[in-house]
Amino acid sequence: MEEMLLSMDGISGAASNISQIIKVIDDIAFQTNILALNAAVEAARAGQYGKGFSVVAEEVRNLAVRSADAANETSALIESTANKVESGKLTANKTARAFGNIVEGVVKVAAIVAEISDSSDEQAENIIQINRGIEQVSQVVQTNSATSEQSAAASGELSNEADRLNEQVSHFKLKK
Repeated sequence: MEEMLLSMDGISGAASNISQIIKVIDDIAFQTNILALNAAVEAARAGQYGKGFSVVAEEVRNLAVRSADAANETSALIESTANKVESGKLTANKTARAFGNIVEGVVKVAAIVAEISDSSDEQAENIIQINRGIEQVSQVVQTNSATSEQSAAASGELSNEADRLNEQVSHFKLKK
């Protein structure tokens, strides 16, 4: 966009320079027309001897008029082009500002996405730690469950042994 704006400034400057050259050509055509008119007056004063010179003066005047017309047309075209270039510069400036705003927005979005990514990484790490904690709790529960089963089995055996001991002790009678 900056290169385009510089190019448009260059075109605008060149159009201005060409416009000045066209003004010089228009001035030359005007002076040539005045000289041709003066030459025609002098040719008319010379009478019969000035007839050939009068024809040449008329052709010079016609060329001066055509040069002036061409210079005016060229000047109008250059002025129109300069106006279009100026309009293009305004549009390019607006576009450059819009692109600048877009770039700022993209930078902000990139920063937000980076924050989200960091937060996601942190959450993933926390989830891993929670899963490890759950696994540890699960292992403790399994260990406790196995210990409980062993305790229940031992208690059952102990109860059976106590029943058998009671039965065997019941065979004995103590005297007072």
